Amino acid sequence: MISILGEKEAMKQLGVRLRSERLRRNLSQEYLASVGGITIPTYRKIEAGDGRVEFRHVARALGFFGYSEALGDLIPEVQPELTLKDLLSPQRKHASRKKK
Repeated sequence: MISILGEKEAMKQLGVRLRSERLRRNLSQEYLASVGGITIPTYRKIEAGDGRVEFRHVARALGFFGYSEALGDLIPEVQPELTLKDLLSPQRKHASRKKK
């Protein structure tokens, strides 16, 4: 599947949303960076939509606002498929009933 947004645009939108959420809660970049254990320049890069920031830092920034759980929803869980063993195993045959 091809995304309508490029990766740069997606990162910019994420940064804008994080910034809006931070401002809504009246928090400073400095505070969030110190609480999250990341540097202030790194946090600023996240809000600026810099795609070179390590994913773990972006995940922490999402965690500040309680969005870490949503990361697991980005990719649906893989449903198990038949294995080679399942395909090669002989089908179990049931005994027929006695005729009366």
